[in-house]
Amino acid sequence: MYKLAIIGAGRRIAPQVKEILKNEDFALIAICDTDIETAKKRFEDIDGITYYTDAEQMLQTEAPDGVFIGTRCSTHTQYACLVAKYNIPMFLEKPVCTTEEDLTKLEGILHINEKTVVSFPLRLCSTVQRVKEILDSGRVGTPAHVQAYNNVNYGRGYYHKWYRDENETGGLLLQKATHDLDCINYLLGDLQPTTICAMTSKQVFKGDKPADLHCADCPEKETCPEGVNNINKINGDPYEIKDLCCFSTATGNEDSSSVLVMYENGLHVAYSQNFIVRRSAGKRGARIISYDATLEFDLYSGEIKIIYHNEDRVETLNSNTEGSHFGGDEMLLRNFADVVRGKDISHSDLTSGILSAKMCLMARKSAQTKQFYDIV
Repeated sequence: MYKLAIIGAGRRIAPQVKEILKNEDFALIAICDTDIETAKKRFEDIDGITYYTDAEQMLQTEAPDGVFIGTRCSTHTQYACLVAKYNIPMFLEKPVCTTEEDLTKLEGILHINEKTVVSFPLRLCSTVQRVKEILDSGRVGTPAHVQAYNNVNYGRGYYHKWYRDENETGGLLLQKATHDLDCINYLLGDLQPTTICAMTSKQVFKGDKPADLHCADCPEKETCPEGVNNINKINGDPYEIKDLCCFSTATGNEDSSSVLVMYENGLHVAYSQNFIVRRSAGKRGARIISYDATLEFDLYSGEIKIIYHNEDRVETLNSNTEGSHFGGDEMLLRNFADVVRGKDISHSDLTSGILSAKMCLMARKSAQTKQFYDIV
C-alpha cells in the first residue's frame, strides 16, 4: 500500500487526491493544514487520516510515499523545498513560485526533478496530445509562428475572491499564463525560449467602491451586472452573497495581458489572455503556423483544424474533452501514481514548472518596466 499525505487540503487538491485514491494500492494517511476543521469536512468520507499543523512533523512521523502540495500560491516553494529534503515524490500545484527569490530556491532542489509532478494538466489532455503527435510527425511542417490565446469566461472569481490578493497569487500571468506557456513550450519540443516582453491592462474590474464592500451590503446588488443575483440567474455561476465587490478600489489583478516570446531559432509566440469575456466567448488554444499549413486547436470544443496552404484541403479532427482540465487532470494523476510506484518519471517535471514560472515572472517584470528580458 502506498501512503499519501497532503500539505494544504484546498478545494483544488481535495478532488485530485480523491481521484488517485480510486487506485486500490493508495491510501491517504495524513493531512497538514492551518484549518483542520475544514480539511476534515473535505475528507469526512475517508477514515484513518491523522491531522497535523506542522508539515515537517508530519513527514517525519508518517514517512509518506507521496505528498500533494495544495497550499496558497505564495508558499508552494517553501513546502516543495521541505518535501525535497526528504526526497519524497510530490504533486506540486502551480505556480511553483511567485517571486524570483523563490525561483532561485527551486533551482536548488532539481535533484527531485523527475519525482515532482507539477500541476500542468493541459499538456496531457487529449487535444494537446493529439496536436503534439501531429507536430512531431512533421505532417504540417516546421512551426514558424504561434498565436495563442485564453479568453477566460469565468474570470470574475479573480476579483470577487481571495485571488485578488496579488501578494498571494503573484498576479494573473502566474495564475493562468503559466499553464498556457508551459503548453506551448511542450508543443514546441526542444526549442528553448530566450527573450520575453509583456503588457498588462486593467480596463473593467476597477472602481471607487470601498475595498471591503461585500455584495450583500451593496445598494446596487439587484442591478449590478456582477451582483450575485444576476450572475447566478444569467450565467449559473456559484457565487455567494458574501463575495467582495469587483468594482472596488482593491480588486488587484489586471484583466488582460499579452506576452511575446522569442525562441532560440528565431520563432516567436504571441500569447494573449483576458478575464472579461463571458459565456460562449470563452476560448483557449492556439494557431501554429508553418509554411505548409496552419494548425488550430481549441481546448473547449476539442476541435483540431489543419488548413493546408499548398493544396485545397482542410482536415478537421475531434478529441475528447471530458474530465477536469479537458481530461488532463486524470492523465496527470495516473502519471503521479506511477511516479510514486517507481514505475515512471514525471511527465510534467520541476524543470518545466521552473521554466514556465520564470517566463511569467519576466513577463510581469516587463509589463512593469516596459523592457524586454532575457530568459536565463
